[in-house]
Amino acid sequence: MAIDPYTFCPCGSGKKLKFCCSDVVGDIEKIHRMIEGDQPRAALRHVEQTLASHAQRASLLDLKASLELSLGELDAAQRTVDEFVAAHPDSPTAHACHALLLAETEQARAAAASLQRALALVERNMPQRVFEAIGAVGGALLAAGHVLAAQAHLWLHATIAPEGDTRAYEALAGLNHYSGLPLILRDQLHFRPWPDDVPWRDEAQQASRLADQGKWQPAVSIIDRLGQRYGAEPSLLFNRALLGGWLADDRALVAGLHAFAQLDAPLDDAIEAEAVAQLLDPDQKEPQLDTVKQSYAINDQERLLSKFAADRRVHHFRLDPSAFGESNQPPPRHTYSLLDRPLPESGAELTREAVPRMAGVMAIYGRQTDRPERLEITIDKGPAFDASVRALQEIAGDALGDLIDENVVGSVSPTEQALNWRWHMPRDTPPEVRRRLLADERRAAMVERWPELPRPGLSGKTPREAAGDPQLRIPLMAAILVLEQGSNISGDADALAQLRRDLGLPQPEPIEPGDQPLRDLPLVRVPRLKVEAVSDDDLVHLYRRAVMVAAQAAITRIAQEAVRRPSLADRIPPPEAYQRLIAAESDPDRVLELIAEARAKSESAGQSTAPWDLAELELHITSGHAEQAKDMLARIERDHLDDPHVANALYRLLYETGVIPPEAVGPQAPLQEELPMAAVGGAAEPAGSRIWTPESDRPSGGKSTLWTPS
Repeated sequence: MAIDPYTFCPCGSGKKLKFCCSDVVGDIEKIHRMIEGDQPRAALRHVEQTLASHAQRASLLDLKASLELSLGELDAAQRTVDEFVAAHPDSPTAHACHALLLAETEQARAAAASLQRALALVERNMPQRVFEAIGAVGGALLAAGHVLAAQAHLWLHATIAPEGDTRAYEALAGLNHYSGLPLILRDQLHFRPWPDDVPWRDEAQQASRLADQGKWQPAVSIIDRLGQRYGAEPSLLFNRALLGGWLADDRALVAGLHAFAQLDAPLDDAIEAEAVAQLLDPDQKEPQLDTVKQSYAINDQERLLSKFAADRRVHHFRLDPSAFGESNQPPPRHTYSLLDRPLPESGAELTREAVPRMAGVMAIYGRQTDRPERLEITIDKGPAFDASVRALQEIAGDALGDLIDENVVGSVSPTEQALNWRWHMPRDTPPEVRRRLLADERRAAMVERWPELPRPGLSGKTPREAAGDPQLRIPLMAAILVLEQGSNISGDADALAQLRRDLGLPQPEPIEPGDQPLRDLPLVRVPRLKVEAVSDDDLVHLYRRAVMVAAQAAITRIAQEAVRRPSLADRIPPPEAYQRLIAAESDPDRVLELIAEARAKSESAGQSTAPWDLAELELHITSGHAEQAKDMLARIERDHLDDPHVANALYRLLYETGVIPPEAVGPQAPLQEELPMAAVGGAAEPAGSRIWTPESDRPSGGKSTLWTPS
């Protein structure tokens, strides 16, 4: 940051440098020139020299602490920050430096508290160090797993960032893909409006103004005082809970949302609040099942390999050996997956009941100086554990020796086991058979298996048991919303509707645009919105929000309307809208229709049809339609191959779909370039076999380590 006498003083006084620390202006300018010249240690020495004659000067202490932090000298930074806060307790910059130090040392909640002290002292112009601390504390909170607090800090940081500073939005984009979070946690939560006809509205509005400025702790004080005087009014309860979440007080957040959901609140509001509470409530996490690695002695490796080769319950696969190797240990000689039933000879007429599931991953290691030959199998505990171990012993016979060791290497929840499956189909299984089987299995997971699983959020009852308990009606609907957010595939809508019917629950109602303000409409509701009656401005605003948080169902719903409205062509370009629709569609026939529509619009607008021709080629390749793929490839070569960008994209597509080997790509096709669009959404087997659950993809790394070969 450039410094001159008319820059705001780094001490945070709100005054220009010339009128605040005029006697050290020259020194501060020199220090900043050193920083800009990548001479931080020289800058630090000059700060220390200047402090010797200007002891405890706030602007110099700020620079000293900042330099020490940047150099990783945390003990020195701690001493400087302590001196800064003691000498200038009313300086927002001093408390911001303290927050930066705490964020750097992974004390996220304490950093948030210190930042609140800094923000409470900001009157007009926000000091640079306070602005920096907001972003740093947001990152620390995210790393510590305080999702809503991180989101609130990052949004505040983005809102006040200087024009052109995109770092805050990049951090928010990272949050949107953090640990596979469901949309209901990625979307920005807002204060509920205060009632109009209450005597405490003016005080409540003051809390809202403070909250908008990031001064969440003072806002809490106001709302707590109002709650003591007026009781558990829904807006007071919800907004107090939300402030708790923003301050990383997750227990206050969860307790408040649970309580709000039981009050006389609109049904959607109650369900969504309860869903957030269930996702974040540490007391409602399922007990975990261990993922273990068992080591067995090998009596006869040649005979063991022969037995594995002869049994269709064992499938050999190749993997980078280092993925299995331990530190300073050689990699395994062979890797296999253990299936729960024999792999059928052909998948041409495969049924769902005949598809094998992967029970475990096996690695065979040769003799080492300090270890004999051994087989290691990584396997999840659960209902099928004993049967899988018996199957291994039956297949191996006396070629396999005794169990040597067993170690816990991860964990998995019963819900993950029930909802996510690891299928292994014969190589010749037609793509349409794969899609049908995966769709049927996903439906069975949600409609048949999920209702029979005890849920902590339902007082330990299964969803089917909870359906008969009026007290658990909102928690049950919230649990289904969590399941719906985890599925993330539009084709699951029918299964979820069937699930609600089976449990005697109402279906979500369509939303009329006139019923509520649309700008802050929760994005989980957008698929129910009658978008044809929404104004262009509101639709564009919702679309941009949805893109920001990767709300796929909302994006698809709006894109469907956008391609029908010529008035939106400049704000949501048809090529972009069609790309989104194609990426979200799992029906190949419907994908072809969308590609044809997009191609026709591009032709009428005088634009290249290459993106759509490439998309159709990719579809034919992944669907196994050899003749159609050959015809489309000929068309691309005839019409577009003189464009180097199209040529590069074509080679990359052919490489990624396995049509050509890597050495055939050559330097003319850099593999880092992106294709014009994704292939058919949901067509890939691994994506189709996974449903997100609250225990999935935890940032702590505690999930199951049972790797699934493709």
